Amino acid sequence: MPNEPEPSIVRIMEPVGEPVSGIWSDARQVASAVFASARPERLFLAWCCLILTMLVGSLWDMSTPTTMPASGATEPGETLPALFREYVEEFERPHGWDTDEVDGIEARQAFASAPQEVRDRVERLRRRDAFEFLLGGLSGGFEEIRLGVVGLRPAMIIDGIDTAFISNIGSLWRNDRGFLVIFGAVFLLFFSIFGGSIARLDAERFTRDRDVSVLAVLRWAIQDWRRLYGGVLLPPVLALLLLVPAGVLGLCAFIPGLDVLASLLWGVVLVGSFSAGLVIVAWLTSLPMLCAGTACESGDPSEIVVRCAGLVRHRPGRYLCLIATAVIAGAIGWLLVSGVTTITLDAARSAGSMLGGPFSEAQSTAWPSLASVSPGEMVEESSGTRGLSVAILDGWRWLVVSVCTAWIIAFFAAAGGRIYLLQRRAVERLQIDELGTPGPEAG
Repeated sequence: MPNEPEPSIVRIMEPVGEPVSGIWSDARQVASAVFASARPERLFLAWCCLILTMLVGSLWDMSTPTTMPASGATEPGETLPALFREYVEEFERPHGWDTDEVDGIEARQAFASAPQEVRDRVERLRRRDAFEFLLGGLSGGFEEIRLGVVGLRPAMIIDGIDTAFISNIGSLWRNDRGFLVIFGAVFLLFFSIFGGSIARLDAERFTRDRDVSVLAVLRWAIQDWRRLYGGVLLPPVLALLLLVPAGVLGLCAFIPGLDVLASLLWGVVLVGSFSAGLVIVAWLTSLPMLCAGTACESGDPSEIVVRCAGLVRHRPGRYLCLIATAVIAGAIGWLLVSGVTTITLDAARSAGSMLGGPFSEAQSTAWPSLASVSPGEMVEESSGTRGLSVAILDGWRWLVVSVCTAWIIAFFAAAGGRIYLLQRRAVERLQIDELGTPGPEAG
């Protein structure tokens, strides 16, 4: 009846009987997001998210001193002050060179003319910027995941996830909480808008075979950004509010006499801290599909959070299987995407440098990391417009690599959307094409 109120979107119920779709069929649908994420419009949205994120992180690193610890020496007794004494003249050494607190960027600049082997040792010993440290942890973790998938070693996959996310974020929390909180909030904003757009684009195509233009879905996401942002930001904000009593008691502990009272009441605070821990764990567990769930539904953020947590709680084994499928498919997909990118760049570079010229001096690309590889020897000294030409060629390489890297964001959003829709169908018996309204207009 038209006068009947619409039911709440939170409709979690115990599954009865056989699931609507087999787990293997759903796993194939999640794995197919590897190719769905490579569609041009989704890569464009992911590239915009990546560029904005890189811009914010780079500006943070340029405006703040290095705060993260060094990766560590490979030889016993190797220290940065010892390298300064051996390879850098005294008048060229930066302030604080004889301590472990010397700025990492200044240390790198001081060894700019040193041999490559020495510079590699300095890179392992110098302090790092927060965003630089974050990227290094993500890169190292993803490489471990790739090696674990290729070598069929589940332990290495788990270690890679720990390196990329858990240990990485833990180190940032201990050494630079300001960066973690501010940058994390900004990244979640960008991913809510662009990742939500990708998830809705894929959901429209995946469930309804309906094409939506990039401008239409981006306009829809920008207009609805508060709800999209609230869906991923609400749990950590709630966890921080639960920790406020601990902060208040910590301030009271500075007052003589009240410090004893604060210690006696600390057990009450631990209850709130325990609740905050549960909220954070639930948030991290459902985060892969939280942004997509907000984009695919029309409820408010609190309902979406409860719904996603319920979907995980009612079918945890199915959810873990779909997540594992996404991790394995993502690693294999990265090998394919990075392989195409490497062949594209190096094939063009090799063909253009057959007779020498600036193409022979441009950087080549390593597979599958897509790291730049400098040419072993320069054909001749760069003069006139030669240096500008080489810089432009390296700029083209950076653009192609950035588009390839954006595939990771597109895959994360598309796979998260499919996991949400398939998990919702298995638990709630809803049709997979039931999407929130109003949505973006068809293109």
